[in-house]
Amino acid sequence: MALIVDLSVALASTFSHDANIRQQAEQHLDQLKQSNFPSYLASITNELGNEERADDVRQAAGLQLKNSVDAKDQARRADLVAKWMATDVALKQHIRDVLLRCLHSPKGDVRKTTALVIAKIASIDIQNKDWPTLIPSLMNNMGTQPPTPVGTRQATLTTLGYICEEVDESLLSPDNINMILTAIVAGMGATEADDARLAAIKALTNAIHLAKNNFEVDNERNYLMQVVCQGTQAPSQPMRVAAFQCLQHIADNYYPKLQSYMTELYGLTTKAIKEDEDEVATQAIEFWSTIAEFELELLDDGKDSECKNFIVSAADYLLPILLECLTKQDEDALEDEGTWNRAMAAGFCLKLLARICKDRIVTQVLNFIQANISSTDWHFREAATFAFGSIMEGPSVLSLDPAVRSGLPFLVNALKDPNRIVRETTAWTLGQVFEQVHGCEPDNAAPIVSKEMLPSLLTALVESLKDEPRVAYYVCDAVRLLALGFNSAGDDTSPLSPYLKDLVQKLYEAAEVFRNHPSVENSGKAQIAAYEAINDLVRTSARDTLEFVGTLLTVVLRAINANLEVPITSQQAAEKMAALQGQLCGMLQVCMERLCRSEDARAALVPLRDQIMETLLKVLTGTQSGAGVHEEAMLAAGTFTVAVGPDFEKYLQQFMVYIRAGLQDHMQWQVCLSTVGVLGDVSRAVGAAIWPYCDELVSIILANLGSPNVHRNIKPELLTVLGDMALAIEGLFAKYLDAVLTILRQAMQMSVQMVSANDYDTYDYNNLLRRGIIDAFSGILQGMGDDITRGTNSGPSSRDRLMQELPAVFHFISSIGADKTAGDAFDEDVARAAIALLGDFCSVMPATGTALAQHPGREWTALISFILSCGDDSLSSNNVNWAIDLLRKATNLPF
Repeated sequence: MALIVDLSVALASTFSHDANIRQQAEQHLDQLKQSNFPSYLASITNELGNEERADDVRQAAGLQLKNSVDAKDQARRADLVAKWMATDVALKQHIRDVLLRCLHSPKGDVRKTTALVIAKIASIDIQNKDWPTLIPSLMNNMGTQPPTPVGTRQATLTTLGYICEEVDESLLSPDNINMILTAIVAGMGATEADDARLAAIKALTNAIHLAKNNFEVDNERNYLMQVVCQGTQAPSQPMRVAAFQCLQHIADNYYPKLQSYMTELYGLTTKAIKEDEDEVATQAIEFWSTIAEFELELLDDGKDSECKNFIVSAADYLLPILLECLTKQDEDALEDEGTWNRAMAAGFCLKLLARICKDRIVTQVLNFIQANISSTDWHFREAATFAFGSIMEGPSVLSLDPAVRSGLPFLVNALKDPNRIVRETTAWTLGQVFEQVHGCEPDNAAPIVSKEMLPSLLTALVESLKDEPRVAYYVCDAVRLLALGFNSAGDDTSPLSPYLKDLVQKLYEAAEVFRNHPSVENSGKAQIAAYEAINDLVRTSARDTLEFVGTLLTVVLRAINANLEVPITSQQAAEKMAALQGQLCGMLQVCMERLCRSEDARAALVPLRDQIMETLLKVLTGTQSGAGVHEEAMLAAGTFTVAVGPDFEKYLQQFMVYIRAGLQDHMQWQVCLSTVGVLGDVSRAVGAAIWPYCDELVSIILANLGSPNVHRNIKPELLTVLGDMALAIEGLFAKYLDAVLTILRQAMQMSVQMVSANDYDTYDYNNLLRRGIIDAFSGILQGMGDDITRGTNSGPSSRDRLMQELPAVFHFISSIGADKTAGDAFDEDVARAAIALLGDFCSVMPATGTALAQHPGREWTALISFILSCGDDSLSSNNVNWAIDLLRKATNLPF
């Protein structure tokens, strides 16, 4: 047995209020973990199992043990799993024995912590067919006569629930699943103590996805539903809450089986909503939200025949109950953004009903609004305003049009309501009107937001920017959505053009006020919303305001440089400044993007080029010192490359330092991802000028592609950027061709394996991976095409090397055509890109056609049929039609 060390003092110190003591204790524990892992495991297990130790010491030991086998970061977890699996067999068995014994501890907190640790270890052991006695041991706790103490039964049920949550169901045998479900349902019996029943219903919630076979058998399904429904009527409030939560999981997993139970479920839920305590009522409403979300997904996926229309059937009866719940706001709870209660749940459910029932609910909701919008009680004014905003999405604009036109002046006036919560909801509702109705008017209808209305509307919105940050946040969002509704970016002028300068100025001033507001959380959100509103005002601005956009760009540049001079005195100050610089770099990027859409405006950037790049380089330099931003400055630099094109070459040497740093910043994967995209921008802008840097860049990219520590979302983009670089340096890419094709072959194999697994959870990622693979091949073929077709330089050898990959390419593209993960349809962009790639191969290497015709897999032709059925509504359709014609000639195949 490993050496056991007394860790009680160190474990107790991890809960100390003194940060220094806490840090020293954590360092002491970490040193032992790193220097002698078996001794560490044995020691913390000893502390957990010692009934004489204080509760906090034992809880700390349990948490340390859990963190020794599990972590949120997948790479870190993989390392911990490997260390556990390599641990001495006898020590692991000792730990398991102590854990099972701790389920019998008289200390409730110790039992609860132990249950979680057992589940974490079980998630490793069961996968490796270790700990075969675990489930039988837990069953023994539930089945012994006389019964084990209530605390043990409760802890055992909690453990079973955690195991069901942690362990992949495919690793549990049918016998184990039946034993677990039987024990859990038995624990819900009326003769059980409340604590055990509560643990059982929570465990069933975690295990309900395992009950597929049981839900196929009428009497077993009926019994499960009966037991859960009885739980909703239990004397214990936590039990009722948990029972309704369990019903939500049943609805989500077994929606098609609910038909015969809906009458009873309607009665149980509506009774709870109207009569029970707030927490119970909230969960009863959540049951209907779960049903609504499930039905919406079916309808959105075109599976109307599978929809049972439970919401439509219940809407007339459910709607008045939900509307009444809207008036039950708790003012204290509204101050806490983390609170979820009956009124909030009802509002969410109402929005879902509006999306499903559409025009059918408009009249009933409008009647409620008219009856309460002018109430002297703020609860009713706020409920009516919220109801109005909640039906903006779903019903047709035609059905909402009269109410919106008559209601807008009322809403504008309500921004001055004496109650802050009413003002906040009013601002949110205006945003909903602008997002869902404004700009979507029927043909030949007058604008809902007319030119005549704009002065008073904008005056009210600008005035409300001075309100409390929570109100101002929604006001900023309303301004943003108003601008998007006009969307005049391609027009000579816009209704907002006369007001743009003043609007931007007021938003900018508001952001400065929020930056120094004492309410840190709410003011921070309002500040971000103000900058986002400015960005969308700029994005949608008409041509007659481009001069102002140019002026704004210089203002932003001055602000960024001024902030670079501010001394940073603390980590908190550094983080605050980083956030501000990030917002300003985002504004700079948006201004450049907007100016680049006009050749005249783009020319206005020429005198500012050096100043812009110098500013961005300063911000990036600040990042490396730990007091700046990176991602936003990097993205702004990417936009700058587009603005200046080939002239970016003069900045390349200085900028490449930050490209290299960003590509190697694996810990901040979104920074790395942004850098990859910017490298693509740079390659397209400077062309062959990127060549002197390619050895190092390609080396880093290939290392990232092969590293398990690089986030998987980055890897498709890395493949794409290889295509961008090949397109930029053309025939010179031959130097890297063999290494890149080896990586592409591995990526294609991974994609094909995902299709074989038929796992919908990987479908979206596989499409990203496919696009990366296709982009890489396309860039290589187009970049090296001249040398290959002319037989110059390395063209012949490159052609031969590419020919070797054709079978793998054909197999990869055929796997896309054979993919039924998402049904009979394909991702249109992927399908078009795949066929265009085959066209590129045939164009550059004519022998491709014969090889493709002889290849046994013909599933790729399904992609052509799909594309032809989609019509020519894609921007890439002409290129794909060219590729289809070429493939017909090259293969002599009928399609």
